[in-house]
Amino acid sequence: MEKEPDLSHMELLTILEKVRYSARQETKLEVAECMLDYGIDITLVGAVTGLKKSQLLSGK
Repeated sequence: MEKEPDLSHMELLTILEKVRYSARQETKLEVAECMLDYGIDITLVGAVTGLKKSQLLSGK
């Protein structure tokens, strides 16, 4: 069984940052979805979450 080469410290940091960003975006979409379900205006949801209207509409 071959051992895969170890990732460099910088590569690990890059992967970690991608995962953190992805999780943050997913959380924003979940929060936005809950806000919209409660009938909060889409403009206000966008202002609170920082998401664009197109992102909010594509998430539904």
